Amino acid sequence: MDQLQIKDLEIFAYHGLFPSEKELGQKFVISASLSYDMTKTATELDLTASIHYGELCQQWTTWFQESTEDLIETVAYKLVERTFETYPLVQEIELELKKPWAPVHLPLDTCSVTIHRRKQRAFIALGSNMGDKQANLEQAIDKLRTRGLHILKESSVLATEPWGGVEQDSFANQVIEVETWLPAPVLLETLLAIESEMGRVREVHWGPRLIDLDLLFVEDQVIYTDELILPHPYIAERLFVLEPLVEIAPHFIHPILKQPIRYLVDQLEQGNA
Repeated sequence: MDQLQIKDLEIFAYHGLFPSEKELGQKFVISASLSYDMTKTATELDLTASIHYGELCQQWTTWFQESTEDLIETVAYKLVERTFETYPLVQEIELELKKPWAPVHLPLDTCSVTIHRRKQRAFIALGSNMGDKQANLEQAIDKLRTRGLHILKESSVLATEPWGGVEQDSFANQVIEVETWLPAPVLLETLLAIESEMGRVREVHWGPRLIDLDLLFVEDQVIYTDELILPHPYIAERLFVLEPLVEIAPHFIHPILKQPIRYLVDQLEQGNA
């Protein structure tokens, strides 16, 4: 991937844990690498397909100075976040924030933090079987947008029978593909937060729910922790997930089963026949 590199942009600002840092201020230094496709700019002189690095440096300076933060980690993270928001063509950012005047009473040239994020595609399953089901799904998608997720594709909404053996109303199910720079654990936290905001209460396992947001895939990542399992462990067993998924991503390959979604649908349908 092509890269725009900016090295050692100096900014005077008022960030730090100590009162003196917020009162007197100090110098900070930013270096960054931004990855995006420069082909169109290089071959067609299309400046809309590129980034004006002078404007970007001025934006960073303005964003850097408009508030005060205790931690340079927070400042660096916010710079990465706003850069992704402002420049959708950027696919990956690595940003180093140096603090050369750090209050460390020892021989020290500088201290710094580096944040590295890249955009990735993820699939999310949505379900609802309480209240206005269609409206619940739409509200959840709107909340994902407000948190910076770019909705790439939306499947049709399917009416499906409940799964898991609990007597309840039928579900409205859907799968969406999103683009996000959030790491998978943070993306999961975002989904759980939206469920909570919308009023979901977890009372019965696989029971009725106002909204259900399941993280299915984040590209080809395989994760197994107490908090997150990727791919979602029940994908190959649930037609109500596979049917909307095959509508928008029939050729996506399950990173563990090593089969495209369309094959998984066929196998499950044959097994249920």
